[in-house]
Amino acid sequence: MKTRVIILSTILFLLSVYSKAQEAQNRNYIWTYEGKKRTHTIGTYVGLSGTYSPLKGEDAYWLGARIGVVFNQKWTIGVGGNALDYDKELSELVDDGTYRLQAGYAGLFVERLFPLNDWGKLSISWLGGSGITFFEYDKDYTESKEWYEEIVDMDDFAVNELGVEFQVRVYKNWWLGAQAGYRLTSPVEMKGEDEYFLRDYSAGISIKWGIF
Repeated sequence: MKTRVIILSTILFLLSVYSKAQEAQNRNYIWTYEGKKRTHTIGTYVGLSGTYSPLKGEDAYWLGARIGVVFNQKWTIGVGGNALDYDKELSELVDDGTYRLQAGYAGLFVERLFPLNDWGKLSISWLGGSGITFFEYDKDYTESKEWYEEIVDMDDFAVNELGVEFQVRVYKNWWLGAQAGYRLTSPVEMKGEDEYFLRDYSAGISIKWGIF
């Protein structure tokens, strides 16, 4: 019964957001509410990103996603995360196959937006959260292993990421952005790796759908 109520409530909420979004096609907000001194606005966006970030002196990429609630077209609070795309076979730590480095993190973010009329925005943001990184055997070498033997080494870490972004409206509620940032992590204890090997700059592009 509780599951049905949750599902129904979620569907009704999404329908409400969609309905408000349709009404707000030509506005920079979805809802308004009256404060003591002024009318406040609430908007939202959903975004995907792809960034380049060197890893151990080689090319690596991070795929990211964010969803945020925007207050008064200036402040965003939301959740976001990134997953590592590092397509390189490794074998230094094992003698029965190859493995790959995997990593990802997620957390809450706060963003300050600086609108440039109706066509563009600048922003600075901070994301704080936690992540996990591990060495995982390639699929060709996992058939004879138990699930817990597929991981060569693993550790978790805390992350703080500072970023800047410039974005422009490309069509109605679609935005294209260029972003750059720097990722800080707590020490990571992984065999054969420097404890701060995940720390580095990143730069890339983003695409958003939003009314904000």
